[in-house]
Amino acid sequence: MGDAHVPALMEVGPMSWKLQLPRWGIEVFSGDLMGVMEMQLLDIALCIPVRFIFGYVTFQIYRLTKRREGKLQDKSLLPYLYLEELRPLLAMAIGAAWAAHPFILAMCLGPLRSLLGHFVLSYSGVISTFRWLELVAGLGPKGFDATAWTFATYMGIPVEVQFEDGKLKRINKKRWRIVLDFAWRLAIHAVIMLAALSFGKATDYKPFLDEPPAALPRFGLPWSIPVTMRAPLSQSTSIRDFWGRRWNLIIHGLMKRCFFMPFQNAGPMRKNLAGLLSFAMSGLFHEYMWLTLHVARPESSRYVAGKVLSFFLVQYLSTAFEVLLGKTRLGQLAAPAVLRTVLTTLCILPFGPLFLEGIYEMTHESVNLLPAIGFL
Repeated sequence: MGDAHVPALMEVGPMSWKLQLPRWGIEVFSGDLMGVMEMQLLDIALCIPVRFIFGYVTFQIYRLTKRREGKLQDKSLLPYLYLEELRPLLAMAIGAAWAAHPFILAMCLGPLRSLLGHFVLSYSGVISTFRWLELVAGLGPKGFDATAWTFATYMGIPVEVQFEDGKLKRINKKRWRIVLDFAWRLAIHAVIMLAALSFGKATDYKPFLDEPPAALPRFGLPWSIPVTMRAPLSQSTSIRDFWGRRWNLIIHGLMKRCFFMPFQNAGPMRKNLAGLLSFAMSGLFHEYMWLTLHVARPESSRYVAGKVLSFFLVQYLSTAFEVLLGKTRLGQLAAPAVLRTVLTTLCILPFGPLFLEGIYEMTHESVNLLPAIGFL
């Protein structure tokens, strides 16, 4: 009887762990504990330091090749002046190295336990490649390239880095409140998701679902947590609102600076070209990420080249049609926000399989990573 009141950690499968608390009549399914730890360690202990160190080194190398006006008589600079003509080639070579480093790390580490680990590596490649493009084209936020240290910090942190007066923003008392508010909303979201998963696993998701969610596309979950998303499926009132203000704001910031800002004072045709380039590049870097997962587990992959790119091209056409419709009398009619949200969702979700099929195995596997509480 005494042993029955002692918490017991027991393994229930090769990818699952379960913590039993018999005294309170509950058990906590912790999912693939090793897979979660691997994913976190990859991001915090490997990807961020690699991006920081490599960013510092590549910035210094690239800066040395820049012609320094007014100092042409300095003989110590003459070797670097010849490299001025090679700057574009050097930039392309370093950019290719940024894009290749996730594959190199994966080869060095060997097969990873979790596909989400490979996803973290591919995301690292996307972030660093686009931020390098910002440096080469001079399109980043003001002050991001002030020093090698600043650029390395900007390259290493996997979130949207904020600058103020050409310097990294410091967290003051007012901003601490924003951080705490964000943490509170994230905690509430996590509790709601935990409760939903717990009741769902206890009832086998019936009568709401005929099959467990591991076999279903989950359209934005659990990635719709308020980190880079702003409730895209539940609050978007238009397709433009979905892609421009709510879906993956980190990537949106990169796309805006790299493709929209250079054309902000251009004519309508060039602005449309900027929109097409943004959606096309979004499709291409998703192809790159899905390919990373395919290379990791080709035997179980459902990746088909071109599908995720076609998804983003369809979204561009949908956005363009919405803009044209907005200029007509029908588009100018005032509709309730709830109705507009429903219509937006109905315009995006039917094409979801084009986006999700390439990461089917990862979403299937990620169910084991999500915790839930069950009653004994």
